[in-house]
Amino acid sequence: MEFLDDKQSEMIQLLTNLVEMETLSADKKAVSRLAGHIDTYCDAMGMTCCKVSYEKAGDALTARTVQGRQKPVAVLAHLDTVHPTGSWPELLRREGDSLYGPGTFDCKGGIVIALFAIKALLACGYRDRQIRLILTSDEETAHMLSGGLGGQLFTKECAGCAAAFNCESGSTGNEAITERKGGAVMRIQVKGIAAHAGRNPEKGASAIRTTARLVEKIEALSCPNGILFNCGKIEGGTGPNVIPDTCSLLLGLRYRTNADYENALRTLQQLCQEVPLPGTSAELFLLGRYPAMEKTPGTDALATLYDSASRRLGLGPVSFLSSGGCSDSAFTTQMGIPTLCALGASGAGAHSLEEHALLSSLLPQCRKLVTTILSLPDDND
Repeated sequence: MEFLDDKQSEMIQLLTNLVEMETLSADKKAVSRLAGHIDTYCDAMGMTCCKVSYEKAGDALTARTVQGRQKPVAVLAHLDTVHPTGSWPELLRREGDSLYGPGTFDCKGGIVIALFAIKALLACGYRDRQIRLILTSDEETAHMLSGGLGGQLFTKECAGCAAAFNCESGSTGNEAITERKGGAVMRIQVKGIAAHAGRNPEKGASAIRTTARLVEKIEALSCPNGILFNCGKIEGGTGPNVIPDTCSLLLGLRYRTNADYENALRTLQQLCQEVPLPGTSAELFLLGRYPAMEKTPGTDALATLYDSASRRLGLGPVSFLSSGGCSDSAFTTQMGIPTLCALGASGAGAHSLEEHALLSSLLPQCRKLVTTILSLPDDND
């Protein structure tokens, strides 16, 4: 804690530097540039670094401290943002405690917290557990740019970890997340038969009409407290005088459990077989998916440690929430690793031009993370 006492200004400066390097998910060069910048930073801390390259996504970055006698700990965040380069009228704007800018809150503030937590642990000689930092590069696209490889990175990097801490964007209160909904993006491709709409319409089969029937059936399945189906985009046809032979439907899913996802997948596949009109067909494609972040047997115990850390630091009790937003935490909970999420900077306005981080939250969030890692019981306890 003494090491962190005078680090507030350094944390703010690092956050400023990271935000000035704009990193839209689809900007491969920009994201890779940031990965290289943090690679240098971690290397100077004495960590072993590795950049992971993809064909269409920017580089991801992993970094590790030395091996410890206990199981490792994973610390997660992501490099990319949703904001196109140059889309902010003013790249950085400070108003009191709030720093406005692309990624300040989601989640470059979290990267700063993760890096300074590791610096503090190394400064005090902590060697009990290896700290593994994983910074993904296309989190905001559900790892679609990397063809799902960004999500698979956790299988290797987090293997054998005792706990995982995701420095994803936090809240304005003393809160953390133990459960999240999963999400999937799918495309239903409908094929029909083209024909002249006036001369011989009977020879055609409308892909748009079948798609409309599918939309009605799918939307009727949505349940506010269960699985949510959203038919978000339709493209098809060539003109009003042609029976359309193609139509594409983009569909979003949200689900509380991974079993719900499997049930939804079976239902959609069944509808694609049963609903199409004569002469048309429908095929379902998965474009990207986040599993649901479900509690593991050790989640509540880890939450208790984090709550205790907050109280010991004089920061009060922590509220643990279930959230509708997806995150990389789902990949670690699928591996059975107890995971806490939303441990990054406090703030609001994610994915909007009002995105901002509360600068006063950087140090307390870092202190809680460090204290929790130091409080982890021995693996044999």
